[in-house]
Amino acid sequence: MRLIEHLSSLRKKVDLGSGPVLRTLIFLSIPSIAMVLSNTLCHLVDTIFISWLGEVQMVAVSFTFPVQIGIFAILEGVGNGVTALVGRNLGAGRLNEARNTALAGMGFAYTLCLLWVPLMLPQVSNVFFNALGANNPEVLRQAWLYNVWVPPTIVLISYSFIANSIFRCQGNTIIPLIYMVITNIVNLVLDPIFIFYFGWGVGGAAAATFLGRLAGAFFILKKLQTDSMIKVPYKPYVKARMFKTWGKITAIGLPVALSTGSVALGMGSVNKILSGAYGHQAVAGWMVGIRVEDLAFNTIMGVQNALVPFLAFNYGRRDLPRMKEGLKSALKIGACITGGLGLLVFLFPHPVIDLFRPSEAVAAMAVRSIRTTFIGYPAVIYSVLANGFFIATGFSAYGLMVQIVRSLILRIAAVYYLAQRVSVDQIWWFQPISFVGGALLAAFFFSVLLRKLRRDME
Repeated sequence: MRLIEHLSSLRKKVDLGSGPVLRTLIFLSIPSIAMVLSNTLCHLVDTIFISWLGEVQMVAVSFTFPVQIGIFAILEGVGNGVTALVGRNLGAGRLNEARNTALAGMGFAYTLCLLWVPLMLPQVSNVFFNALGANNPEVLRQAWLYNVWVPPTIVLISYSFIANSIFRCQGNTIIPLIYMVITNIVNLVLDPIFIFYFGWGVGGAAAATFLGRLAGAFFILKKLQTDSMIKVPYKPYVKARMFKTWGKITAIGLPVALSTGSVALGMGSVNKILSGAYGHQAVAGWMVGIRVEDLAFNTIMGVQNALVPFLAFNYGRRDLPRMKEGLKSALKIGACITGGLGLLVFLFPHPVIDLFRPSEAVAAMAVRSIRTTFIGYPAVIYSVLANGFFIATGFSAYGLMVQIVRSLILRIAAVYYLAQRVSVDQIWWFQPISFVGGALLAAFFFSVLLRKLRRDME
């Protein structure tokens, strides 16, 4: 509680339209990075405890990971659409329109939650995960036990996505951070109780996550009423007049959702190829490696979360030089934080890997995956932040094309090609190959967009 009180006492808002750009983005980025890392920690804790149950449970969670990415893809699309539109409206001084956009975004997010209800049925879950390559009956059962909690949990996540977007658009990244701190504390306390003491296994991990999100939702609901110019009710709120706004959100958010969703599809395909070529241990090794890499990768997502409302606000003000300076500053922050953390993980992967208690073979694969992937970090940093520029200006389709090329075309082609020709020690080169290709395409689209914005703003 003292930590939460201390965070609440910090300066909560920054001026997105004036002041030193680097300083502004640092103030926005640090809480955003901490929030994303806190979210990563939530999943990491679940995975660690589940790995202690056995290799079957670990493999089951490996197959559910693309599902989680798919869920966050849709919510991220809606959240980014809301962020871009609300940020522009606030930058242009249209507060009432910003409020209406936020209300419509919440109703849209709740409606999309219905897509995941079928996963509560074991028959649907088994067919779905079998298509992803999980053919072991016990793996399928464990996957369903985990994902049966998905539909109720994403309702809470939907609310937090929109609420956190609203706060970021007002220059407030502290409250979203406190939300994740609360969520993680509850999840960390309940995980061992539900998983081991009550004997609920993987289902216990999912139940703990649900209650953690519920506690965080209560906090952020209260803060929206006291610390925000824009109020959003927790109850579903859908009216016909919102549909036009849904269209605007979709125009920006759908490419973002498809972009993140392509990651899920790409990972599912990679899992299938790795499993067929090297066995389930390779899938488990890659999954452990990804969880460790997330500690570094998600810091750049935190910088992007700070960059998008900054860019959207200044796009509404038609201030292209400040937008360009914002991107440069974000690249500096990302290089220092993401690059530095990535180097630390590269040099010392075992302290985190050992938390999963992997077999010697799985641990060796995870280390090789982490160290090979590190080569592509500069490309990842650039691609993610360039995508933030695309989202803020309404050209998120560019980011979608980059992600499809990187996650589906290059990644799958590379892993398929390498699996026919190299050992499991060398297969991990598919990661930097796809990262570099995606970054080159992102650089091309950015140059095209920059020329267009110069013409439009002259």
